[in-house]
Amino acid sequence: MYYLNGDYYELTLKQKLSYFFISLTIISFGNGLSIAAAMGAAPWSAAAVNLSNITHLPTMLFLAIEAIFAAAVNLLLVDHIDWHRAAGNMVFGLLFSVFVAEFANFFQPFIVGLPLIIKILIDLIGIWAIGVGISIIQRTNFVMHPLDGLTNLARFKFFHGSAPLGQISNFIVAVSISLVCWLVSGKILGYGIGTLYCFFLQGNNIAWGDQHLFKHLLHIDPTKL
Repeated sequence: MYYLNGDYYELTLKQKLSYFFISLTIISFGNGLSIAAAMGAAPWSAAAVNLSNITHLPTMLFLAIEAIFAAAVNLLLVDHIDWHRAAGNMVFGLLFSVFVAEFANFFQPFIVGLPLIIKILIDLIGIWAIGVGISIIQRTNFVMHPLDGLTNLARFKFFHGSAPLGQISNFIVAVSISLVCWLVSGKILGYGIGTLYCFFLQGNNIAWGDQHLFKHLLHIDPTKL
């Protein structure tokens, strides 16, 4: 739904699809940058990297598994199950897994030899881009990555609409997975300044996107759909 010139309107399918691909590209781009910079990925991406390290299976596989896990939790948290939306969220999550891997593989050769401060800056830009993309897709209320859907549900169901608290509650699970991997392997990968920035400030990035990008798009409480 969006607000324009004093009236409320439902988004058309064409508009929803446009915002869908804009969001998917921005979120995947940001994750790819942060993984390639290796200065600290978003917590769920870092969890996938650590699971890949201890199992020697592709990171993309665990990104997909995380999407499936989050989709299942989302179904448990809503009062009414919209199977079409759930299927769409899974499509988003699986496309995201592929896009992130492709972006990371593309950027890595260009970033690996850069000075440390430039890598940190690239990483922070990537994390910021993820938050901006999440803001857009949540307000479009079409389909989104199941993990972002989980954040949105937690935001309104448990934290009175607070984006920062909803995001942190989501990330605690991802960090716990990485800590278990660290206990198994003796090392932890994908963590750094970017992860800290993401953990504590990603909710603020989402809130910033709500206020400054596509401002006509409105947030709808997913627990009331």
